[in-house]
Amino acid sequence: MRTWLDLTDRFPIRFDVERMRADLDRLTSSESWLDHYDSGLSTDFRAILLKSKGGETSGPKSQLPAWDFADFRRTVYVDRLPYFRELMDQIQCPQGRMRILRLAPGCVIGEHRDVGAEVGCLAFGQVRLHVPIITNDRVTFFVGGERIRMQAGRLYYVNFSKRHYVRNDGAEARIHLVMDLKVNDWLKQAFPPSTRWEEYEEALARATWPTYWRMRQYRVRAERQFWKHYEGSRVQALRHRVLPKHRAEP
Repeated sequence: MRTWLDLTDRFPIRFDVERMRADLDRLTSSESWLDHYDSGLSTDFRAILLKSKGGETSGPKSQLPAWDFADFRRTVYVDRLPYFRELMDQIQCPQGRMRILRLAPGCVIGEHRDVGAEVGCLAFGQVRLHVPIITNDRVTFFVGGERIRMQAGRLYYVNFSKRHYVRNDGAEARIHLVMDLKVNDWLKQAFPPSTRWEEYEEALARATWPTYWRMRQYRVRAERQFWKHYEGSRVQALRHRVLPKHRAEP
């Protein structure tokens, strides 16, 4: 499956970065920016929510993705961002989570692989598209071992089922519009036709990945339960008493 695609020339909508930046200048309050719901990914990675479950704009759960877009609503910020509202009105496919993401200068999004509704992979008919609003030539975006150089105002599909990370070594924040969209006939026209091999890979992914995601979820739950009962337990206290003695032995 393809790692990434520049869809700009095939997409029916153009993105005016100057108007996008002018909209963002209207949001002067830092309260508009939420810390990313996975705090372990980065030290300064934040979001303005344009569309979320129930239109919520606070708390970790408001930022979560979903396979079902039925409960997603525009947030109060959209009324304060007229150009972003105009863009959203033009997109003629089901819209899920939509965010403006900001990675501060000198910060990193740690290497990881997306799973479940977070995956944004064409094989599952749900994609995550990026439009850089502010970027610089010292942003490093690696996906599946390949470096992607994104330009402001262009539209990119990235297969986030592959391992990826971002570094911003520039002097200014990296800011992207990020959209979770369902692939219908209107959006499908922006993608080049899949090869026979890509169709096989996509079918294999649909058949196998959900099982892996479920197993991973069970493992994470089991680990959380273990640490919940282990922390502060007698077993932990005994281990802390015994291990230093073992380390001291020749």
